[in-house]
Amino acid sequence: MRKRLKIGLMSFTLVVTMLATACSGSGTANDPGNAEQTAGLLSEPGQLPLSKEKITLTVTVPQNSNVLSYEYGENDLTTWLEDQTNIHIKWNLYPEADARQKLNLELSSGGDLGDIIMGDFQLDNSMLASYGSQNVFLPLNDLIEKHGYYIKKMYEQYPNIKQATTAPDGNIYGLPQVGMCYNCDRAMRFWVNKSFLKALNMQVPTTTDELYEYLKAVKEKDPNGNGKQDEIGLVGSPKSWFSHVHQFIMNAFTHHDANGLYVKDHKVVAAYSTPEWREGLRYLHKLYSEGLIDPSSFTNDEAQLKQIVELNNGNTVGAVGNGGPHAFAAQDSTRLNYEIVLPLKGPNGFQTAYYNEFGVVGSYKFVIPSTSKNPEAAIKWIDFMYNRDTYMRSRYGVPGVNWEVPEGTTAANGGPAQFRLIGKDLWQEPQTVHWQGANTAWPPFGSDAREKLPEGRFDLETVLYNAAKEYDKYAAKVSVPKFFFDPETAKRYNELHTELKKHYEAATADFIVGNRDVEKDWDTYLQELKSIGIDEYLSIMQTEYDKNWKHLKK
Repeated sequence: MRKRLKIGLMSFTLVVTMLATACSGSGTANDPGNAEQTAGLLSEPGQLPLSKEKITLTVTVPQNSNVLSYEYGENDLTTWLEDQTNIHIKWNLYPEADARQKLNLELSSGGDLGDIIMGDFQLDNSMLASYGSQNVFLPLNDLIEKHGYYIKKMYEQYPNIKQATTAPDGNIYGLPQVGMCYNCDRAMRFWVNKSFLKALNMQVPTTTDELYEYLKAVKEKDPNGNGKQDEIGLVGSPKSWFSHVHQFIMNAFTHHDANGLYVKDHKVVAAYSTPEWREGLRYLHKLYSEGLIDPSSFTNDEAQLKQIVELNNGNTVGAVGNGGPHAFAAQDSTRLNYEIVLPLKGPNGFQTAYYNEFGVVGSYKFVIPSTSKNPEAAIKWIDFMYNRDTYMRSRYGVPGVNWEVPEGTTAANGGPAQFRLIGKDLWQEPQTVHWQGANTAWPPFGSDAREKLPEGRFDLETVLYNAAKEYDKYAAKVSVPKFFFDPETAKRYNELHTELKKHYEAATADFIVGNRDVEKDWDTYLQELKSIGIDEYLSIMQTEYDKNWKHLKK
């Protein structure tokens, strides 16, 4: 009994010592020793394992319902990463539904967030600038300089990423996902029904006038041949992928992005306040007033859009503005029946295509809280997420089981195929092979590097790549950079951005359907934008552009 009591007292003393050390902030994530001792275990940048001895890091992440287990020995990615790096992960899982709210609560109350915050918490520049300036998030500059390998390579290849994620105080507080998606950056596209073109003996429209004639023929000449006037000219959705009915068509009148903005001759412009936008509204109102735009286009969600397109076995809708057929049609047979429309020439000969120059800079994936007990090990582990092998396992699963590298085959983008899926793509499926994108960072190539599918099958990657390649011929480099404001400016910018976008999108719909008269009410609309603060909004962006981006734009 005395021997057992003695051991118990020793254990209690050890626990108290560990707690005291942890509270002092001098311990590591898994060891009561000091951080310098743990740092001595770390390897040189780019070398594996990351530590000579096992280190434990606590990672806070939203728990995805499709990931059945995150634990070592149960999840393939977790197991592989620990075996490669010698770093064990202790998971701090947040309920996915309210992960952002819980994170904000913990951040504001000084809660324990472990060593790394990872995943889709919807962290933006405003939050990083605010929490960084309050010393809630750790500056990563020196850590990256000392331990970075893959992150440095990423910065060298894409300097815009470093620029876009550096706070006004010069610090980097978060690391983003890099978006290697060629077609995504050119996604403001438009599609027409091939069987309707054939029935009407018409060609793919190349001008706004030709589009009008096509839509009018769809509406009036029964191209589905069922004896009913049930065809729909154009349909869209404000909740699908670039599917607002005005977006693609406006490219025949003016430059604009998803926020209605562009930069031309080093000036930030709100396209929705220009005479060119007004001219585009005149054209769109003409289409609507003649019944060529379906009224549901302003309220459909993506599921409702697909239901409409699939009516009459996919032979009801003449045209759809959308990023791709997979987002507006449910059946492969219907998707195959739609052909891409190249950027239209407007009445004044204007013709352009949307291109997001800064699409490579994705959402933030990694932040190190200032309370992290082992930030050096944390940055080395984060750095390894930007490794090619890590990405492939994080997106597609285990090589040889879920995917493989084919030999001598062609990719959707026309180059050598970099991967071929084995069986079903497990993305959005219940599984234990990866973390459903929580750590996806820097892909070595886009999904269009996947092996091309056999003729006759709907090959989404090939369709989107080919469409984007054609659009690229018309694209202009007029993108608005991803600005990083100081906390006070960011707060004001966000207020103005939200209110102006809400107002111009609602007004655009009203002008199209005729709730507002584009001739009589245009000046009133411009005054409303002024009252909201459009001049201040543009000034905020122009100041930041002139200071940090003008010299980078040719």
